[in-house]
Amino acid sequence: MTYTALMANQHLQKFIAHARSKGMDHSTIRMLLLSAGWKERDIAEALSAEGLSMPVPLPQDAGGARDAFFHLLTFASLYTTVISSVILLFTYINRLYPDAALGYDYSQSDLSGVRWSMAAVIVAFPLFLWLTRILLKEMSQHAEKAAGGVRRWLTYLTLFVAATALMGDVITLVFQLLQGELSIRFLLKVAVVLLVAGSVFSYYFLSLRVEPGSAKSAAVNRLFFAFAIAAVAAVLVWGAFIVGSPVAERARRFDDRRVENFRMIVTEIENIAYDGTMKPISPTGEMMPPSKPLPKTLEAVRAGAMYATPDIFDPETGEPYEYTVRTSTTYELCAVFSFVREEKYDILWNHPAGRHCYSIDVRKGVR
Repeated sequence: MTYTALMANQHLQKFIAHARSKGMDHSTIRMLLLSAGWKERDIAEALSAEGLSMPVPLPQDAGGARDAFFHLLTFASLYTTVISSVILLFTYINRLYPDAALGYDYSQSDLSGVRWSMAAVIVAFPLFLWLTRILLKEMSQHAEKAAGGVRRWLTYLTLFVAATALMGDVITLVFQLLQGELSIRFLLKVAVVLLVAGSVFSYYFLSLRVEPGSAKSAAVNRLFFAFAIAAVAAVLVWGAFIVGSPVAERARRFDDRRVENFRMIVTEIENIAYDGTMKPISPTGEMMPPSKPLPKTLEAVRAGAMYATPDIFDPETGEPYEYTVRTSTTYELCAVFSFVREEKYDILWNHPAGRHCYSIDVRKGVR
């Protein structure tokens, strides 16, 4: 409190003490001070200081920056969990019921998006549970916190978003019904949105209508969090089943590295054999033999590389790849792979699990 404010407060207390000594009650004193231009809060503080031996206790940071921080972080983690979970469920449905009209094979698609959404849920959901537990405990001890402006604004905003999602979901369902284009894939996605948005809407709608700390509030919280934990656990388990373990993914990345290394080795062998020029074509339309002999070893390939130095060592074991020259135009590249590669595009580089050799004709490429 500044010096000026302190002096004003002392004058106010002296006046109240004088007025009380003349027999005036608090209501009369309050009206006199209000008519003189004093603020309601200053009057209340001065009256309490004059009549009480201790100051009026203030709620613990009620409506302050701390509450705003906790509520904003709580709702941010909620949105992250909900959006990531819906993305995961939609991806699972696409894999179970692929749309033949799209011509896209989800079983062979990149799983990095699934891993990213799983990571978001793994981080955001426990944070949401922890923060919500803290806030519920504080609201049960200090009921006035439940009426805080930040909490109510964010809660009503969440209700609006959830209600909008529900309305849009039902509109889409009715439209597709009128179009006669319903499918299991579409109905499952509609059910996901209804279930997720409906659960969030129901919980926060009820949380505004029950008293914090009451038995009814505890029952609502237990039901919602039991459902949320079970649903998130199912989503994560399903995702783990699709993406596999981190160990398996690391082994699969080693296989990808081996294929990429082989591509570069083959390119540089062709550059060496044809002296960096385009493969000549005979009058009959056939590829002409190389102008130079094939390198005898992978070390020779590495030393004679013209555009990029290839990696000739296995990324996992550190051993050099197997390289064998068969004829003046053919050779083999061999490696041990951990998994089967069954791509529908670029099938020349598909391979089984275990040791596999690519037979390559420098005139024609991989066979």
